[in-house]
Amino acid sequence: MVLFAILFVIIAFLNIFFPKFGWYMRYGWMVKGNSEPSDAYILMSRISSIIILIVFLFVILPSLF
Repeated sequence: MVLFAILFVIIAFLNIFFPKFGWYMRYGWMVKGNSEPSDAYILMSRISSIIILIVFLFVILPSLF
């Protein structure tokens, strides 16, 4: 469980600081040519990652320990 928690936090931080990387891993390989995520996608990706990280740190994590 501790490994899951560490991995979850690392992925959330990666998505907060490098949202384009997540887009390329999920969608970018399917697109031909030079394509980039929209600004709205980057913003929503960061906001959702922050919300999920807060919920995880204050709700889920304390119940694990």
